[in-house]
Order: sequence, then structure tokens, then C-alpha cells
Amino acid sequence: MVIQICGLVAMLFSVVSFQMNTHKKIMRMQMSANLLFAIQYLAMGAYSGAAMHGIGLMRGIVFYNSEKKWAKGKVWIISFVLMFIVFGVITFDLPISILPPLAMVLNTFSFASTNPQFTRRTILISSPMWLVYSVVTGSIGGAINECFVMCSSILGIFRYRNKKVIEDRINIEIN
Repeated sequence: MVIQICGLVAMLFSVVSFQMNTHKKIMRMQMSANLLFAIQYLAMGAYSGAAMHGIGLMRGIVFYNSEKKWAKGKVWIISFVLMFIVFGVITFDLPISILPPLAMVLNTFSFASTNPQFTRRTILISSPMWLVYSVVTGSIGGAINECFVMCSSILGIFRYRNKKVIEDRINIEIN
């Protein structure tokens, strides 16, 4: 029960993150979610999920500090992609365990961008991978999280869309 509560709290951080309007706020919430999901998956014996979220926490720290000299550069993106792949191979036990590394590689490119809209759109590709993994491993918080994350990302896309684009579309339709 405690393990599932940990996942549900992680879910709250994750879902709320996509309603944040700055990259830093998104990353802060994502770091909290990654920490709690890493703990949950580790306690459940779902080592691929635990490793991916542990590395995701480190990635969040770097990307949160993206404006600082030490955190700049594509070397971080390459390093995290390689870590996700290597730890994906190390923790591979069932065919389903390939999904978290794939999702995290995609999310690495997503979170490397400081464009919240790009992040939200990319999450719509990686979230279904985590959803399947969460269902199979029995992570209630993880499964609910991915459903909410997909809905939250869609809502965020519409909430923060470019008003100029909307005005242009209205003008085209009127003319």
C-alpha cells in the first residue's frame, strides 16, 4: 500500500508539471516525480522502471540548470541517451522492459528543449510506452499517471498555444 501511495504522489507531481508555463517549473515537478517513481519501481522489483527514473532525476537536474555553463552542451543529451540505453540493456528481463528506455530517450530530447509546447507534444508519444509498462508491472500510480499526463499534455497544448496562430486562422476563415 505504501509503495502504491508513493506512485500516486509521484503521479500528482508529474501531471501538474505539464500545466506549468515555464521550462524550469516543468523540470522541478518532473524531478520530484522521477524520484518518487524510482523509489516505487525499485520497491516493486521493476528494475528497468527504477533505473530509468533514477537517470531521469539526474537528467532533470542538468536540464533544470540548462542556462548554467556546466549544464550546457549536447554532451549531456548524448550522455543521458547512452545511459538510458546501457541501463535498459542491463535491466532487461522481459520484452516489456524495453519500453521505459525508449520512452526516456524520447523524453531526453523533449526535456532538452526549453519549449514547453514541444515537451508536451513529445510526451504524447512516450506516455503510452510508460502506460503499458506500468500496467504490466502493477504500478497503479504509474498507469493512472500516464493517462493523466496524456490528458494534461493535451490540455497544456491548447491552453498555451500561440494566440497569433489562432487569430490568423480566424482571419483566414472569416475572409
